[in-house]
Amino acid sequence: MPGLADWQPYRTHIQGGLRNGNFVNGQFVAISAGPPFLQDIGAGQGANTLNAGGDIVYPLGLTQNIAISQNKGFSRIFEIGSDRSYFISGRTVGQLSLSAVLYHGPSLLRKAYAYYATGASPGSYPIDPLFPSAGAQEPLNFPYIGGDAGVTAEDLAEAQVRLKNGLHAVRIPPGFDNLFMNLHSDLFSQPIGLLLVIMDNEENTYGSVYLENCVIPSYNIGVDAQGLIMQESVAVQYERIVPIKSTAVRLVDGIIADPQGARAY
Repeated sequence: MPGLADWQPYRTHIQGGLRNGNFVNGQFVAISAGPPFLQDIGAGQGANTLNAGGDIVYPLGLTQNIAISQNKGFSRIFEIGSDRSYFISGRTVGQLSLSAVLYHGPSLLRKAYAYYATGASPGSYPIDPLFPSAGAQEPLNFPYIGGDAGVTAEDLAEAQVRLKNGLHAVRIPPGFDNLFMNLHSDLFSQPIGLLLVIMDNEENTYGSVYLENCVIPSYNIGVDAQGLIMQESVAVQYERIVPIKSTAVRLVDGIIADPQGARAY
């Protein structure tokens, strides 16, 4: 079993089991946006494994940086008559920040809500999904509700039920076409989910997590007279991180004994 008994500073690495040329870096990290909860993208409840055939997540392209931070509160308890103390753990709060270049196509907020699909009802605005087939899936979509001659009373009644149990009907437009940037829109009161996948340079999955129940309290976009690019950034708060099981990359061992034995150098 690897341990300090095998430690030889002149002969061994502290972290053994590493293969030269096999590594993880930003080239092999992908973040995608989707529905609020892991179970919504076809993931198994028990093992928390992804079902690739049922995924409905939209890759956030041209991302420049991603940062995840977590904070856990602790209360320290002392007692009279002792210098020792105890800790009581509190709740964990996390947030994520990312930025992307606005090059062409959907803006960052548009891609974040790529899964969202609602029909037009009186006083609301339709939101078209960016997924070719997501709009046909239940309960992510409900049909057009209106007074067209082709809409029967039964269709309207069914649509109203689906509207009640489906996605929120958006009253304040977030934007149109590619550009969503009106954070005042009630669309952004609805949560999303974020899938983070990390692979190594041999395209084996190092690990992945799903950030559930995410909201976006901050959005920024900027450009200057001398600049050649426009950059967007968002701050995201999430309820929890759900690990997704992966066995594609084996665990790395600790200190491994010198393969050359006790040979002097």
